[in-house]
Amino acid sequence: MYGPSVRGPMATMTARAGPLLPLLLLAGAVPIRSAAQEPASTPLSAPTPTPDELKARERHAILNVRTVLLAGKTYAASNGSLFGELACLTNPASCGGAYPADAPFPLDPTYDWEGVKLGYDRRFHPGPKATEEEARRARAAPGSLKAFAYTAAPVKAGETGLRAFCSDSSGRFCVSSDGREPSVKAGRCDPCQKLE
Repeated sequence: MYGPSVRGPMATMTARAGPLLPLLLLAGAVPIRSAAQEPASTPLSAPTPTPDELKARERHAILNVRTVLLAGKTYAASNGSLFGELACLTNPASCGGAYPADAPFPLDPTYDWEGVKLGYDRRFHPGPKATEEEARRARAAPGSLKAFAYTAAPVKAGETGLRAFCSDSSGRFCVSSDGREPSVKAGRCDPCQKLE
């Protein structure tokens, strides 16, 4: 599937980090721990995470946003430059179109790409759909999108995360310093304060 079967403390870490684990390990965002050191899962009502934990959560949110943006562009490269819904990124065959059957899925279908993870609420925002004529001319899957955005915002700004993020199919990567979910209009982060 997506690598060797993992048991023990690494299995717990893999379940939390998903397909981003190798990147998180390389970046030093996820320390390797023994089973005795493995922290218990904390509910959102738990005490505020430490500053280091908040930074690690933010790095995980940024990786999620960048991964979905890259997956959208990968799918569009085989779909007449039109984008797909999140379901198309995890299972391109379900949407039809010309995505190569032997190519890997743009996104890991076993990972939850929407909803709350590590204190961040992640959402996919589909933009306007291409007309049937536009999709036909592009040789794209029916129902393809002209644009999309993906956001990750703290469930409780300042408590479960610090900043919020938005990336869209134009390639922009935006930040909301106050932690509120960035505004999305027609599949675009709007307004956009670029992440620097």
